[in-house]
Amino acid sequence: MTDHMTAPAAGAAAIRPRRLARGDVIGVCTPSGPGAVFAPGRFARGLQALRDRGFRVEVGSQSGASGHSAGPAEARAAELNGFLRDGRVRAVVCTIGGYTANGLLPYLDYEAFAADPKPVVGYSDLTALLLGLHARTGVVTFHGPTLMPELAEFPDVQKYSDTSLFGALTAAVPAGVLRPPEQWTQEFLLWDKDDDRPRDTVPHQGWEWLAGGAGGGPLLGGNLETLCALLGTPYVPSFDGAVLFWETCESNPALLERALTQLDAAGVTARPAGMVVGRSFRAPEGFEEQLRATVAARYGGRGFPVLAGVDLGHTDPMLTLPVGVPARLDAAAGTFELTAAGVR
Repeated sequence: MTDHMTAPAAGAAAIRPRRLARGDVIGVCTPSGPGAVFAPGRFARGLQALRDRGFRVEVGSQSGASGHSAGPAEARAAELNGFLRDGRVRAVVCTIGGYTANGLLPYLDYEAFAADPKPVVGYSDLTALLLGLHARTGVVTFHGPTLMPELAEFPDVQKYSDTSLFGALTAAVPAGVLRPPEQWTQEFLLWDKDDDRPRDTVPHQGWEWLAGGAGGGPLLGGNLETLCALLGTPYVPSFDGAVLFWETCESNPALLERALTQLDAAGVTARPAGMVVGRSFRAPEGFEEQLRATVAARYGGRGFPVLAGVDLGHTDPMLTLPVGVPARLDAAAGTFELTAAGVR
């Protein structure tokens, strides 16, 4: 076990990894649920999408594993550590989420990651890795697409997701004001069976401000359920003064209330600079409106801006959000802005 590195002091400036360039090696890691074994054609298409953008690809040792996780936690951690220690590998993209990425956290080589920072990209259950690595080292991680759900889209990565991800990884300039896509989709096509056509999309209705005001701070968050599972561990950064972002893949109002109550009790929502809430995931009719009403009632009078319906996490297309970089919300101006680059 390598979990003995001292966490950075609260408020310390985030460490940006070097930007990704054409010809660089991207490691494809499977740190949570299995993926390739269930849809090998889709897995191959995701690899080809990375190659088509000029990157070399190295597939990790757990890519063919099966079960509820892609192997024991120690084996999955060894795969990721191999990429973190390998100077040839300049970024790590995860295959897919799942439920057990938090099992890797005691075994990760935080010293290697701090010594040679590189982008690590994922969302959902991979929130555990993004927050754990950032909390222990101060290095920026990237809440964004994974290989099979997004990069393997037919016939190619959705343009909004593509631009946001590779812009975040390759451009050492701030993304600036973020805007919603023109179209979005929640259609599901069965992988390696029905996913041989573009998914149907509908017009985007825009993001919604649930509370006014302005505020800025480091952008921190991820999947709500995974964040709750990390509370009380050494793998959570301080959220004081942060722009907290979260999204949920649950669609039960009671489970949403329980998770938000846990965030409140743990102090995560005590002193944020602002809050960004992602669109709900394939929820029944009316749940998105109920989610927004719940958030507005709970946080609308707290003195910080709240923006909802944002395209992050379990939605297509999606933004890539650099974890730890400064962000700013301004309800009067209607802007959600990244004020620094995630890479150098």
